[in-house]
Amino acid sequence: MNSLRVDKAAKHLQEESKYAKYDVDGDGIVTDEELKTIHAINAEDKLMAQKRMSWVAMFSMIFFTLLVFLPIFPDSRIKALADLFGLFYIGQAGIVGAYMGMTAYMSNGKGR
Repeated sequence: MNSLRVDKAAKHLQEESKYAKYDVDGDGIVTDEELKTIHAINAEDKLMAQKRMSWVAMFSMIFFTLLVFLPIFPDSRIKALADLFGLFYIGQAGIVGAYMGMTAYMSNGKGR
């Protein structure tokens, strides 16, 4: 009786289904375990994208700072764009800070 219930609850795929990518073992049935695995992989991909974004933001601030100190930019242009530079640094630091804050929050186990 229990095996009948499993077969009824199984999620069989239609031919050329867009959900075929979730069938990890290739048996034509998407189990809850396979869905959990795919969800964990997608969550990991999202975390890696956020990590890359924060690293790019950090390196862009460093690169931009070094670029501004080169003698090819006149002081008058740097002074004229000083307010814009401030906004750039605040935005980039916000991305890095948000990533670090959420990483610390998630490591405490409170974000789960």
